Amino acid sequence: MHHDANTTPTGGQPHQPRHHRTRHTLRAWLALPLVLAVLLLTAAPAQAHTGRPPCVRHDLSVTLTTGAVSSYRLAGWLCQPSHPTTTVQLLVAGLTYTHQYWTGPDHRTDQVAAAVTAGNAVYMIDRIGTGASDRPPADQVTVTTEATVVHQAVQALRNGTLGRYTHVAGVGHSYGSVVWMAEAAAHHDVDALALTGLLHDIDLDAMTRFTTDLHPAAEDPALAHSNPPSGYLTTRPGSRATYFLDPGTAVPAAQGWDEATKTTATTGELTFTPEQELAHSRAIAVPVLLVVGTQDALFCGAALPCTRPADICQRERGAFPATALTAMSVAATGHSLNLHTSAIRTHAAINTWLARTMHQSAPGSCSPSVLTSARQ
Repeated sequence: MHHDANTTPTGGQPHQPRHHRTRHTLRAWLALPLVLAVLLLTAAPAQAHTGRPPCVRHDLSVTLTTGAVSSYRLAGWLCQPSHPTTTVQLLVAGLTYTHQYWTGPDHRTDQVAAAVTAGNAVYMIDRIGTGASDRPPADQVTVTTEATVVHQAVQALRNGTLGRYTHVAGVGHSYGSVVWMAEAAAHHDVDALALTGLLHDIDLDAMTRFTTDLHPAAEDPALAHSNPPSGYLTTRPGSRATYFLDPGTAVPAAQGWDEATKTTATTGELTFTPEQELAHSRAIAVPVLLVVGTQDALFCGAALPCTRPADICQRERGAFPATALTAMSVAATGHSLNLHTSAIRTHAAINTWLARTMHQSAPGSCSPSVLTSARQ
């Protein structure tokens, strides 16, 4: 669906939301001064969230490139805390996930409620081409165009279209974290990045199997009714748990919920390269938090250790030379961190880190005392 180009959101009704590449091994550790905070998940206090915050749908009209004539609907939901705030978290989900990833199947998986309880506003979107957002031609939906779209959402949160927030935190999961790195590298308009479910080196065999398990969304029983265009893909029925969940610690019914709420990916999204990703991360100048589950089937394994935060620091240090980096490994947790019983503690750790980091005056600074972390 096309719209006249503008950036005016459409107000909606209150909504209670629910949701191969070969990597280069980073052998060269750059010698620039770098503060690495290594933290353990158990350092973060955690409490269950009771009740979901009211969220109101506010869509944006966006373009895929600067100055483009054609515009598309970006579906979004704005959730406000009970008291005024100057801080907003912009949540961008991963490949084949909608905004529902951030709320999940029950209160334990509700990252939106955790953020609002912490005093932050939240704007969660269906990435362009997914969920309730419009579907441009598949080859035009790439990491570069999606970063341009997310940039327009950041601006709307600052310029009065959606609010006048002075602190914007980018929070991503998996491919959503890839988009955030591209956005921050190109536009330098966010104050901090919490990137979950993503590292630069990947299990090539697992990623090959995952891409093999993608098929045309028009042939999928869960999505065929929405008439996905050519080039739109999704995961084959029953394949998701292998890549996304730890069977021992996923919340009850996570597998069924994950299948029922899945959305599309595009052929264009599969074209980004390791070189692009590394160039993006090296250009980021704001503090970055990396969060990975130790049982992540795509990024962790015998040859790709991530059991300890120090493992992640060793793997990622050279990829972020211009910023302070904080690493967190989440024990007994798979790729889709929000769908595991550890999610409550993960949310608490992210919100605690953001509360300390967002208000630092110097880009690239990061307190090693966050969450009683230890300096490496």
